[in-house]
Amino acid sequence: MIENISLILTTSATIFAAIAAWCSYKVSKNSLDFQKKYAKNQNLINELNRIIYTAETLQILIPKPQELSDDEFESIEPLLIKLQSELERLNTREIIKYEDLKISLVKSKFDLVRDYSSLKEVINILEEKKSETFN
Repeated sequence: MIENISLILTTSATIFAAIAAWCSYKVSKNSLDFQKKYAKNQNLINELNRIIYTAETLQILIPKPQELSDDEFESIEPLLIKLQSELERLNTREIIKYEDLKISLVKSKFDLVRDYSSLKEVINILEEKKSETFN
């Protein structure tokens, strides 16, 4: 009787160890696949993060132009130009379609102050592109 219980416990422990080893293998394989995709697309991810940072900076500055110092208000135009040129570069590389974005119609910081929803659109699209690099 005790021998049977011992045998059952040993078999159960072996089965659970095999399941744990399989789970560990799957996690390791998924981690390696993720690392490969990240390493392959690291430059693009960094570029997208940099452009998102610029758009988020504008998104912070735009809603309250009356609260900004003159220097901060004047910094909006160069940031807008930088954002648009970086988006055009992504368009050239066929990563996004710049002409389809609302921000392509923005000509000055005053246009952006009137309607800054285009910044949210840019951020959402670039976040989607980052996610796609891992799929």
